[in-house]
Amino acid sequence: MDDRYPGLKLPMTRWDWGIEGLLYALLAFMPFAFGAVQAWSEQVVILLTTAITFCLLAKAVTYRHWQFLWTWAYIPIVIFLAIPILQMLQLPIEIIRTISPNTAMIKAELMEGLPGAERMLHSITLSFYPHATAAQFRILLAITCVFFVVAHVFRRRSQIKRLLLAVTIIGAAVALLAVTQVVTGAEKIYWQVPVPRNAAVSGPFVNASHYAQFMNLSIGAGLAFLLVMLHEAFTGRKLTVPTTLEFIESDIGKRSWLLVGFLIIAAASIFLSLSRGGMISTLIAATLTTVLVTSRHSVRGKGWLICLMALGAFICVLYIGFESVYDRLAALRDLQKAQGGRVQILKDVVLAWTKYPVLGTGLGTHEVVYPMFDRATVPTLAAHAENEYAQAAEETGFVGVSALVLLGAVVWRRYFRCIYTAQVPIRSAAYGLGFGLIAILIHSLSDFGQHLPANATLTAIFCGLLIALSDPGRSQRGTASGSDSKHRIGIAVLMLMVGMGTWNTFQANNARLAEKNWNHVQRIASSLEAKDWQGNDFEYVDLICNAAEASRLEPTNVHYAYWLNVYRWKSVNRYLTEGTASTIPPQTRDVVEKLIAEFQKVTLLCPTYGPAYCVLGQLEQFQQFTLSKQEEPVFGEDPGSTNIRKGYLLAPGDPTVCFVAGLQEANEAVRQALSVNHHSADPNEMIIINNSDKLAASQEKFARAIKLDEKLFREIAVICVQKLSRPDLAISLAQDNPWRLSYLVGVLSEQVDNSTMIQQLKAEITTQLQKMSKQENVSIYVILALARIYADQGDCDQAIQYYHQALVRDYGQVTWRMELARLLARTGQVDQALHEARICLRLRSNYGPAVKLIENLSVTLPNTN
Repeated sequence: MDDRYPGLKLPMTRWDWGIEGLLYALLAFMPFAFGAVQAWSEQVVILLTTAITFCLLAKAVTYRHWQFLWTWAYIPIVIFLAIPILQMLQLPIEIIRTISPNTAMIKAELMEGLPGAERMLHSITLSFYPHATAAQFRILLAITCVFFVVAHVFRRRSQIKRLLLAVTIIGAAVALLAVTQVVTGAEKIYWQVPVPRNAAVSGPFVNASHYAQFMNLSIGAGLAFLLVMLHEAFTGRKLTVPTTLEFIESDIGKRSWLLVGFLIIAAASIFLSLSRGGMISTLIAATLTTVLVTSRHSVRGKGWLICLMALGAFICVLYIGFESVYDRLAALRDLQKAQGGRVQILKDVVLAWTKYPVLGTGLGTHEVVYPMFDRATVPTLAAHAENEYAQAAEETGFVGVSALVLLGAVVWRRYFRCIYTAQVPIRSAAYGLGFGLIAILIHSLSDFGQHLPANATLTAIFCGLLIALSDPGRSQRGTASGSDSKHRIGIAVLMLMVGMGTWNTFQANNARLAEKNWNHVQRIASSLEAKDWQGNDFEYVDLICNAAEASRLEPTNVHYAYWLNVYRWKSVNRYLTEGTASTIPPQTRDVVEKLIAEFQKVTLLCPTYGPAYCVLGQLEQFQQFTLSKQEEPVFGEDPGSTNIRKGYLLAPGDPTVCFVAGLQEANEAVRQALSVNHHSADPNEMIIINNSDKLAASQEKFARAIKLDEKLFREIAVICVQKLSRPDLAISLAQDNPWRLSYLVGVLSEQVDNSTMIQQLKAEITTQLQKMSKQENVSIYVILALARIYADQGDCDQAIQYYHQALVRDYGQVTWRMELARLLARTGQVDQALHEARICLRLRSNYGPAVKLIENLSVTLPNTN
C-alpha cells in the first residue's frame, strides 16, 4: 500500500509540526470569531497565514531536498491574483480606454468640474474603489497561501488524517454551539452578541447561509475521515456480518460512531438554521456523493453511511424544530417571495458586467458600483450580489471568471483521479472533500459565503488536499534528485508571499485600529442621533476626533472620509437657524467652503460613491444661498443640483439620497411656480404648483425613499402639504397605509379648510384597519388602533370589544387597560371599570390614573348599608 503512495514515507520536520499547529490554530479561531469578518480578526488571519508561509520558507531554506511542487492550478491562481494588482495600478487613460472604455468614460464624467480633475485623469485605475480592492486582495492572498502550504506540506497519510480530524472536531464544536443556542431559544450569539431578528440559530455566525456553508465543508471533512477509517479497516477483508460486528466492537469502530453522530448533528443544525440554500445544497451534495460512493468498487457498500446520516438528521430535526423547517421550505412554493429580490439583483449585476466585461469594476467594488444599476429596493442585499459567480463576473470580468473556471477544472480533474484510483485508502477522503465542494458550489448560486475567510480557507484546504492526494510526493520522491531550479523557484515564490503577507499584516493593523476608532464613533453617533444631533461640544469633539483618527489610519477609506465630514457639518449645523443669508456668520461660510473642498476629495477616493455627491450638492446650494445676500429666492438652476442628481444616479438604493433628490425636484417645481408668480400682474395671487414633470420626478424619488425607509414618509408628507400645497400627492404616497394616513391627518389638522379631506381620510383609515384585522396573525396594534378609533367615534361597544381582544394578547399593558377602564366608566359599566382599574394597580402599584378613577367611581357607587 505504501509503495503506491510515496508521500507516506516523507519524514516529518520541526517546520512541518509548526505549520500544522499554526494551521489548526487558524482553523479553530476563524469560525468562533464570527467567520473572521471584522478587521481585528482579519488581521489575525493574515498574521497566522503569513507565519505558516514563513515556516514553509524556513523549511525550504533549511532542507535542500525540498522542491517546488508544480500543478496546473497555479496558472489560474496567478491570473486571478494579477487581476486586482492590475486593477489598483495607475495606468494612462489611453490604456484604460482600450481595456475598459466605460470605466474611462464614467470616471471622466464623474470627475468633471472637480479641482485638479484634468491632471488626475491622465492616469487612473481600473478599480472604481482601490481601497476595497486592496482589502479584498489581502484576504485573497492569505487564502492562496493556505492552498499553497497544504498542497506542499500535507502529503503524508497521518498528516492528512490529522487535518481532516481537526476540521471535523472544530465543526463539531460549532454545530453543538448552534444546536444548543436553538434548543435554549438564544436570541444572541454566545448569549451575549445581538443578531438580526433576535434568533441565534447559526452558531457563531451572524448569517445562517454562511453557517451552512461552513458546516457543509465540516461535514465533508468528517465524511472524508470516516471513509478513510472504514477503507483501512476493511482493506483485504470482505464486508460480511462477522467482520462488521468485529469492527463495531473495536476501538476504531466506536470512534467511527462518534463521527457518525457528529455528521448527524451537523446536518441537522443546517436545517435548524433555516438556511434554504444550505438545506438544498446539502441534499444535492449528499445525493451525488452517495451515487459516486456506491458506484465505485473500492468503497462500495459505504453509501449506507450517508443514508444513515440523512435519517439521523431527519430525526433530530423532527424532534427539535420540524415545523419551522417545514414552513421555511414550504415558502419555496412562492418563488418570487422566497427569492427575496435576488433575481432582480442578479439581472442588475449581469447588466453591470456587460458594461465592464473584460476585467470588471475592481475586486470588492460591488457595494459602490452596483447601486448604479440597482432597481431592487432591497438595501440589505446591496453589499453583496447574493451570487458568487455573478459578483466575480462583475468585479473581475471575463478574465477573472475564466481563471476560476480553469482552477475548478484542474481541481475536479484531480478529484476524479482520486476516486478512480481509490484503492489506496487515504484517497477515499476525496469523496468527503467532493461533498463539501459540491455543496458550497451549489449554495454560492444564492449566497456570498465564500467572502468569509472561515469558509474560503476551508475551501482552499479542500482544493489543496485534492492536489496532494492525487499526486502524492511525486516531486519529492528522491531527496537528491530534485533540481536546483525548482528549489530556487519555490524559495523565490515563498519569499514573495511572505513579503506581501508581512506588508498586508501592517495594512491590516491599520484597518484594525481604524475600525476600533470607528466603533467608538458609531456609539457616539447613535447617541447623538437619538437626540436629533443636538449634542454638546464635548460629544462632537469626541466624535470628530475619533472619526479623524480612523480616516488618518485609512486615508483611502471613502466611508470614513465621508462620515467624518458629515459629522463636521452636523456640528456646525447645530448653531444655524432658519433665516436669510444675512443672519449666517462669516465663519460658517468659511467652514462650508472647506467642507465642499473635503467632499470633492471624497468623491476622488471613489468616484461612484453617490452619498458624497448628494451632500456636496446640498453644501453647494447652501453656499450659493449665503453668497446671494438676497431676501428673495434665486430662480433658475443652482450649482448643487447637478451633484444631487449625480448622487441619485449613483446611489438610488440610499433612502437619504432618494429623499434629497425628490426634495430637489420639489424645490425646482416651487421655484418655477414662484417665478411665474413673480412676473404675474397680481403678485398676491395664490401660487399653484402644478409642474407635472417636476412633481412626477419628485413623487418617483419620494416613493422610492419611503420604500427604502418608512420613517421618511413623515418629512415627505409635511413637504407635500406645507411646501407644495398638494396634500393629494401625500395621499398618493401613503398608498392606503393606515399608519401613514394617520400621520397625514395630523399634518392636515394643523391647517384650516381641510375638514372634509380629514373625514375622508379617517374613514379610509378605518376601512383599511378593518381589512387588516381580518388577516391571519394580525398585529396587536391594528386591534388597538381600531379600539381607539371607535372610541373617538362614540361607538363604545365596538371599542370595548377591540380593547378586550388587545388585552387578551398582551395582558400587561397598563395604559391600554386604563383606556378601557375609562371607556367602561363612560358607558356606565362601573363595576367592570373598577375591575380593570384594580388590575392596573396590581400590574403597577400606586398607578395615579387608576387610583384617581377608583376614587371618582367609588363616590358614585350606591351605599349598600
